[in-house]
Amino acid sequence: MVPTLMAVILLIACLSCGRKKNKNEFSQHPLGYQWKLLAFSSDSAIYLNGKTARVNATFCTQKDSVFYDSRHDLRDRFFVKIDTLNNTNKLRHVISRCNKGDSLCVLIPVKDFFKEQFGTEIPFFSEQDSVVKIYLRVIDILSEEAYSEITTNILNNENEEIKNYFGSEEKMKAAKDSLGFYWVERPPSLNGENIHSGDLISLSYEGAFLDGRIVDVSPANFSINYGTPDQIIKGLNYVICRLKLGQDSKIILPSQLAFGEQGSSNGSIAPFTPMLYKISITTKK
Repeated sequence: MVPTLMAVILLIACLSCGRKKNKNEFSQHPLGYQWKLLAFSSDSAIYLNGKTARVNATFCTQKDSVFYDSRHDLRDRFFVKIDTLNNTNKLRHVISRCNKGDSLCVLIPVKDFFKEQFGTEIPFFSEQDSVVKIYLRVIDILSEEAYSEITTNILNNENEEIKNYFGSEEKMKAAKDSLGFYWVERPPSLNGENIHSGDLISLSYEGAFLDGRIVDVSPANFSINYGTPDQIIKGLNYVICRLKLGQDSKIILPSQLAFGEQGSSNGSIAPFTPMLYKISITTKK
C-alpha cells in the first residue's frame, strides 16, 4: 500500500469513527461536529501528543462571511497543543488528529463554537446561524524543541518591537522597571497613600497594541482586592504596587506579563504580544 493511501485511511479512521455522510459530503463525528477533508499529506504520523500544531484558520458565518482570520487576528501565531484525549473542544479535537499539510472544512454548532473557542455567547452576526464554518490548514507539527525555537524568535522580535517604540535600546533600558515592565509615563513623585495587599481598590485601565489600537478596557466601576490572583493580568498587579492612590501611569507590558504564549481567551490578543496600558487607581474602599 502506498504511503499516500495509508495516510488517507488513517486520517479517515481517526476522524470519522461512527460518522454519517450527509448530502453536502461532510462526515458527522460523534462529538457533534462535521468535517470534510480538502487536502491531505502523505505523512501518516498521527497521534502526536506533546507536540504543537501551527495552524492557519479562518472562521466564517454559515454564509461564508469571514469574521476571524488567524493570520491577521493572531498575527499568524495560532498554535495548538496536540491532545488526542481532549473531547471538550471540538476544534482542538479535529486539529489533534491531523498531519502537517492537511486541510479541512469543519462545521461546529454555533453555540458550542463560541463557548469553547472564545468563552462567549453567540455574537449578533451569527445569531441566525446553526453552525460556524472553519477552514483550516495544518502548516506544521512542531516538536518541543522546534516550538521552543520559534517562540524564542518571536520573543526576540517582541523585544525589537518594544525598542522601536522607544526609539533606541538606551531609552528602552532606561524605561525598564526592575519588575520587568517599561515606564512610558511615570507617575509624579508625590506623597500619597500606598496600596497594600488585601486592599479593595477601584481602578480603570485601557490596553492597546503598540500601534495604539485599543483592545482591552476595564469594566465600569471595576474593583479588585489587590493581591488576589487572576483578577487582572500579572503586569498590572506589578504596576499597582508602584503607584499610590489617585495616581495614573502609562506602561508597556512584555507578553510574559500580559497574555503570554496563549494570547487572550477571547482571541483578540495574539500570543507573545507586548501591550501598552494606561492605568489609574481612583479610590480605595
